[in-house]
Amino acid sequence: MSFDEHLNNFIKQREQFGTPSQQRQQKRNAYVVVDATDQSKAREAMAKEQELASKRAEFETKQHHDRIKGRCVLPDEAKALESTQTHARPADPGRIAYIQQLKKDLKLKKYSN
Repeated sequence: MSFDEHLNNFIKQREQFGTPSQQRQQKRNAYVVVDATDQSKAREAMAKEQELASKRAEFETKQHHDRIKGRCVLPDEAKALESTQTHARPADPGRIAYIQQLKKDLKLKKYSN
């Protein structure tokens, strides 16, 4: 096979299949459509929830707030807290005297040892 024949074969192949640089260029420009994976779906869902939470927080900060025990709460939260709040029963003087006596006994035992 002479050099001339070899060169002609090479030129025919290049015309038939394209140059390697053209093939690389086509591969680089080709976009492959891939089905969404579970991870990408989860990432999209998290981004959507963060966006909704941001909008909800922006809305809630503009609403009227009540301060209860150092916390700023929305009016409906304040009503819920009031309805669930239990009232403490009055202190039993006998129980208080009993606890104070126990404290005195404990101090005596501590200092006597």
